[in-house]
Amino acid sequence: MYVMKRAALPFAVTILVLALVRCAASAAASPMKAPIRKFDVYEVLLRGEVSARNPFDAVVTAEFVPPSGRAQTVHAFYDGADLWRARVYVSETGEWRWSSRCTIDRRLDGQSGSFTASGSSKSRGRLLPHSRNSRQWMTEDGRWFLNLSDTAYFLLSPHDASGAKVSDDDVKEYVRDASNHGITSLRCFSMIGPKGFLEGGSGFMQSWRDAIFENDELNRLRLDHFQVADRRLRWLLDDHPEIYVQFILFPRGSRWRQDDQLWNKFTLAQKEQVMRYMIARYAAYPQLFWLIVNDAHYAPDRIVLPGQADMPGAFKAAAYPNNIALAREVGSYFRQHDPWQHPLSTGAARQVDFIYGNEPWATYIHLEDAHDLGATRYEEYHRFGKPVFLGEDRYEQSQSDRDPRDMNYFQRRLFWSWLLAGGSANYGGRWWVVHPYSQTGRRATRPPRGGQGTEYTARLTGLDSVRFIRDYFTVRGIELSEFEPAPALVQDSGGAKAIRAPKLMRRGDDEFLIYHPNAAADGRDACVDAATTPSVVVNLNAVSGTFAVEWYRVTDGTAKNDGVVEAGGFRTLRSPWHGEDCVVRLRRG
Repeated sequence: MYVMKRAALPFAVTILVLALVRCAASAAASPMKAPIRKFDVYEVLLRGEVSARNPFDAVVTAEFVPPSGRAQTVHAFYDGADLWRARVYVSETGEWRWSSRCTIDRRLDGQSGSFTASGSSKSRGRLLPHSRNSRQWMTEDGRWFLNLSDTAYFLLSPHDASGAKVSDDDVKEYVRDASNHGITSLRCFSMIGPKGFLEGGSGFMQSWRDAIFENDELNRLRLDHFQVADRRLRWLLDDHPEIYVQFILFPRGSRWRQDDQLWNKFTLAQKEQVMRYMIARYAAYPQLFWLIVNDAHYAPDRIVLPGQADMPGAFKAAAYPNNIALAREVGSYFRQHDPWQHPLSTGAARQVDFIYGNEPWATYIHLEDAHDLGATRYEEYHRFGKPVFLGEDRYEQSQSDRDPRDMNYFQRRLFWSWLLAGGSANYGGRWWVVHPYSQTGRRATRPPRGGQGTEYTARLTGLDSVRFIRDYFTVRGIELSEFEPAPALVQDSGGAKAIRAPKLMRRGDDEFLIYHPNAAADGRDACVDAATTPSVVVNLNAVSGTFAVEWYRVTDGTAKNDGVVEAGGFRTLRSPWHGEDCVVRLRRG
């Protein structure tokens, strides 16, 4: 093969040419490479002046105009050296145009370009309130979203609860395990610093300073931490588009069960800087739904006075005006400035009322509870017409005196009960580390606090039956957005009531789904009744016709058809399996 050689340039000329090329490259925008697809993220790189000013204070915007002409203006965000990035969520196919604007930096002002989006990416797009049922979510491709969540607090963070490094290998294996076991969403902090998990009471400013800010003035951001979260979110979108992320934006500014002591001391400029940056950097990712803070107190509370637990009336009323103000300020800002209106809520602490149900910025309801295996708290929030998510119940390994004894049963019962009550629930394993589920039997660990010195060595089991939940709905094409809870139509034929009662949802008069927990015990000791064959009595008085009966064993996904039943009265249905919790489906015709 013949290769033509270039004539050598004089050394000085070569240096000049290279310098001119570098200058031209730095002055111009650097767009992302093709192919760009619908439901993806497109990013423009901008090079600006680096001066003595704080680059995080620079307001740089980019207008993206899609084929429809509905322009979207976003903030660009500073990412070190002389680099700014502007991101847009690609909601349409066809040719897009963009241009930048900055009043204080001529190199960031007036840049422009275009790109073409073709086809759709592997992503299903953003989470939205379902168009036919506002209590459920759908993805932008029009499908109902089945929320089966797992606690992975430190997945996006460079550090875990003790401050140890979280490796990319553990992150990738963790997500693969979770997805293989049926999980569809993960609960993650935006970032945690090298001092580890400080929300439990190690100070107010420290958690923000350690995780988010690089200086004591709290006006320059820790780019290395933001970049870790960014890189892992990009990997999730590319490699696991089936996984959505509840993105917990900020640490608390107080100890647990106390009022915020930090946010209310921020200036308006500090608040806006960090909120604007979060939106600019992350909002273009379609797989996110926001949680403002986690585990905060909002509702008026009554607490025991120190050292007076045995004295009658030794209580004081506790109110949390700063916590409430933080949630409302951030919620209102995100509702006004998030270009893509991701689902948004805030995390009320365990058994604390969610007080924002009527407020427009709170587009879903986030709860915490303990051993709520009957989804008893769902009913009080049904009236708001929003998705209800039990984001925390009990952890499988956390506090040995509270950990459920049979987490496999506990977790599938929690998921099934909440789904057929109308909401969704979350699993918690080892909240303080990122240990892939399949490796937990080989990796011992001790909670950093509250674990009473317990070292956990046993393999986690709480996700063992979850993929059979996912498979049940996906294989049958069942979308709970078409159903409504109707627990009054079913009862246990043996008389079990309250949290042991069966759960039922109905699709008009055409289909009924029933979960029977077949419980022998509740709470921490929850377990299946191995001595009983579950059966239900269904009220079919108000409907007519013939219904096919299918039973589903939720421990292993075994299905069995059981003939037909005529409507027009109360009908008793008996499970084909002894000592199992199960689902029965009645479908017209």
